[in-house]
Amino acid sequence: MISYLKRNYSWFIIIFFGLIYFLFLSNNPTSDSYSNAFSSITSQELFRPHHLLYSAFGYLIYLPFQITNIEPIKIFQFVNVLFALSCLTVVRIMLHRIHSKETIIAASVVFLGSCFGFQRFAIDNECYIIPLFFTLLAMNFVQSFLMRNRSYKVILCALACSIGCLFHQIVIFAWVSSFLIFVFNGKWRFITRFIFISLIIPITYSLVVYFQEGNLSFSSLINFVLYDYRNSNAEMPILNNVIILSAISLVRTFIQVHGYIFQFISLHPTICIPMIIIALSFLVYGIIYLFKLKNRQLTIFQERRFVRYCWGMLILYFGFAAFSNGNAEFMVIIPFLIVFLAVYYFENLLGALFGLGLFMYVWNLFFGLIPMANMNLSSNKEIVNLILNEPNAVFVLKDKVAVDNIFAYQQRKENKSNTYKISEITPQQFDSWVKENRTIYTDYFGGKDLASRATIAENYNNRIKSSNPIINNKEQFRPKYKFNSLGSEKEIWTFISNFAH
Repeated sequence: MISYLKRNYSWFIIIFFGLIYFLFLSNNPTSDSYSNAFSSITSQELFRPHHLLYSAFGYLIYLPFQITNIEPIKIFQFVNVLFALSCLTVVRIMLHRIHSKETIIAASVVFLGSCFGFQRFAIDNECYIIPLFFTLLAMNFVQSFLMRNRSYKVILCALACSIGCLFHQIVIFAWVSSFLIFVFNGKWRFITRFIFISLIIPITYSLVVYFQEGNLSFSSLINFVLYDYRNSNAEMPILNNVIILSAISLVRTFIQVHGYIFQFISLHPTICIPMIIIALSFLVYGIIYLFKLKNRQLTIFQERRFVRYCWGMLILYFGFAAFSNGNAEFMVIIPFLIVFLAVYYFENLLGALFGLGLFMYVWNLFFGLIPMANMNLSSNKEIVNLILNEPNAVFVLKDKVAVDNIFAYQQRKENKSNTYKISEITPQQFDSWVKENRTIYTDYFGGKDLASRATIAENYNNRIKSSNPIINNKEQFRPKYKFNSLGSEKEIWTFISNFAH
């Protein structure tokens, strides 16, 4: 056993990353994380079309912990840590088929485990790590099938793709890519078995629609499956967003870039500056070795087939991420595909993978995981407390969705009464609030927003009309509350109806 572990020390690296993720579970869950947790602990909106089984799976996970005092969202985050470890385990198995050197496998695990896009979903309650695991599992079965053409590999691949699609629709691209592998293989028994197993997807969706709506028709099924697109919950492409946000998201797939980093450095310069120097040293080391790579000849037929398979998935996933205005969630698989391609294409990868991997590890640990686990990166929780203290007031908020999701998670019920987006406010509604003498709060004035992907997207997507009653009455608003988080400042202004008098 000891000799095995010495020869296969990449297992220790996988366990190490598991401990890191567990120690730095996010204390700043995203809006979707709170929404997913709310569904899992209350069983409301348990089956959501875009990620059908994620909240339902969380519900089952949470059942035995209901009598405990453990914070529910921490349980769901820990489950994602376990699936993140499973992802790295599958990668190790696949890389061992390509390359026998443990040093290359270990360097690849360091590189992938250090990518910020992978880390940020591993430590949160987002619904992308589990689908990634099933995608990698499907790729593992494709790789194995190409080597031996065993029928049960086709069945296992279809099963992995199908379960992955039920956890998130984005896995459909892995399904398409895998299906084409079996189509080009030319044997009908493989094609029919893959399709037969894949019927799990429409059958499961049909059962959910039937039990939720009491009936089932083709139109009701399609409306449910495409709900997010039909109701504009999924972003349609805007040229500026596609270019700018795709570039930002691609960078953030590897390293954290966010406006709070500058404030974090100013607060802790004695530790941050040396870490920056160390990280950049690893980056230079990795780049130097990138120029020393040697091409590896793909002489075996199954290697060329698997490489084309990876390229197809890379194009599909990045293309759809760009189509979705640079959706970072859809890019989480990109580093994995890049590593597989690199190991197939090049020799002498060790220096580049270790150098770039250690650069990302140091940078993302100090500027990603540590702030996310230990610092307050937004003021949304404080705004929720204000809403609870003043239930009769009206709140017009920039990040209404996030505030509503935190409120729902904390109170175990949705807030549908007194929070609004500024675009929802009409002059008539504003006048009625004034006549009813209701207190009106907004965070659209004052404060200091940090540069981030979210603020850039908001600037492009949520342009406010000059005729908006909140904007038109700005002179009658005055600051009342101020909340601070790392690098940003949130001011809550209130309407003074008798200001003119």
